Amino acid sequence: MLINFFMNGVHKDEKMLSLCGILALFAGVLNGFIGVGGGVLMLLILKIIYKNCDKAAFACIPAVVLPMTVLSAALYVIREPDIIIKTLPLIPAALLGGFAGALLLGKIKSRALSLIFASVTLFAGVMAVVK
Repeated sequence: MLINFFMNGVHKDEKMLSLCGILALFAGVLNGFIGVGGGVLMLLILKIIYKNCDKAAFACIPAVVLPMTVLSAALYVIREPDIIIKTLPLIPAALLGGFAGALLLGKIKSRALSLIFASVTLFAGVMAVVK
């Protein structure tokens, strides 16, 4: 199985890896379809693969989500080229925030990290429904 080739030695349960592969496909669909949600689902997958090691799962998220996001962004830009002009001013602040967050990851406890993640996700969900 392709997933087993890439994850060789990380997780031995081939059925679980197959499920993770299916969920990863769904995460990609979410990311391409609505632009969000793929990372949330990928976090759950990485927690399964890394056996609930929260910091390892959170640390891997950017590496997994980046290719999905780049592909989705490229397709969005092809369809609507002004997206770049509209979002360009946000990129430096987002990069600075990403750098700061990566530095903080090593200093925060796993439980606090999970609570922050859950709070932000819940807030974003509520705001999406309300607005």
